[in-house]
Amino acid sequence: MSTDGASTQIAGLDETDRRLIQALQINPRARWAAIAPIIGVDSVTLARRWERLSGHGLAWVAGHPGAEARGPSAIVEVEAEPGATLEIASVLAADAEAFTIDHTAGGRDLLVIVGAADPDALSEYIMGRMRRLTGVRATRTLLLSSPFTDAGQWRLRSLSAEEVASVERTIVAPVSARGHVEPRLEHDLLQVLGHDGRATVTTIARELGTGQRRISEAFATLSAQGRLVVRTEVARAHSGWPVHAWYFLRVPANKAERVGSAIARPSEVRMAVSTIGPYNLVLSVWMRALADVQRLEAAIEESIPGVSIADRSVVLRSLKKEGRYLRAGGMATGVVVPLQTSLLHR
Repeated sequence: MSTDGASTQIAGLDETDRRLIQALQINPRARWAAIAPIIGVDSVTLARRWERLSGHGLAWVAGHPGAEARGPSAIVEVEAEPGATLEIASVLAADAEAFTIDHTAGGRDLLVIVGAADPDALSEYIMGRMRRLTGVRATRTLLLSSPFTDAGQWRLRSLSAEEVASVERTIVAPVSARGHVEPRLEHDLLQVLGHDGRATVTTIARELGTGQRRISEAFATLSAQGRLVVRTEVARAHSGWPVHAWYFLRVPANKAERVGSAIARPSEVRMAVSTIGPYNLVLSVWMRALADVQRLEAAIEESIPGVSIADRSVVLRSLKKEGRYLRAGGMATGVVVPLQTSLLHR
C-alpha cells in the first residue's frame, strides 16, 4: 500500500497538545484566537503546534460527506487466503467505495466499511469487485442501519466541563438549510476539505477559482443540510487509547433501540450502529490496554440483560480511515481517496 511517509520515531502528545486536539474535536474549524484563551497559550503557539501535529500525522482535520450525502453503506468482513491479506487491502484502499480498512485478528482478516451511490452499486461493488479479488476466500456483509454514535463524537478528555462549554460557544450556528449548492461545487468543496478540513475560505476560493462569498455560503448550506461534516482525528497509538476492537452483538429486536442508546455511552465506544445481517449491533471501541477487551465485554453482558457478544476482533493495524491512508500507529498520510457519495443522484 502506497503512503507518503515512512514510520519514524515521533514524540508523543503532551497535555497542551491534547487540550488543543479536544478543542478541535469540538470545533474543528475554530479560529486560533478564539480558543487560545481556553487552552491557555497564545494563538501563534497554537498554530505552530497544529502544524507539527498535522505535519507528523498525529492529528488531522478533514471534511467528509455527511449522512445526507451518502448512499447505503455496509461493513464487509473479509477472510483471506494465507499471505493475501496485505495485497487485498492494498487493492481495496485505492477504491473510493472502501472508506475504512482495518487489518484484524479474530474471525475476519479485514474489516472494510464500504459505501456506494445506491443499493445496486453497493451490491455490485461487494459481489462483483470484492468477492472476485484474488486471495479473497469469503466475505460477510452487514448493512449499516441506524447509528447511535459515530467516531466524530468521540473525545479526548483533557478539557474541563467549563472549558468544553467555552469551546462550544465558539461554534457558529449553521444558516438555513433551504439553499441550493450546485453538485459540481459540492464535489469540489468536498475534495479540498477532504485533504484539509481547516483550509480557509480564501484558500478554497483561490483553489477552485470562485468567489469567497460563494464558498462561505456553500459551506454553511451543506453543513446545515447534513451533506458536509468536518471532524478532527487523532492517531490511535498516541491517543491514550491504543487498543482498537470491534464487537459484534446480538440483541433482541424489541430491545435494540434501548440497548443501542445505552451501549453508546461508555467513553471507550467510538461507534455504535445497528446492522442487518448475522449481528444486529456493532461497536467500534478504543481501549487503554489489551486486557480491557475482555473486561469491557464482560461489563456489557453483565450490565445489559439480553445482550450477547457473538464475536470480537482486535485491530492489528488501521490501513485507511474515511478515505485517508494511514501509516503504522494510525498516523495520517497526505494520501486521500475521496469518498463515494450520492451526488450523482441529486
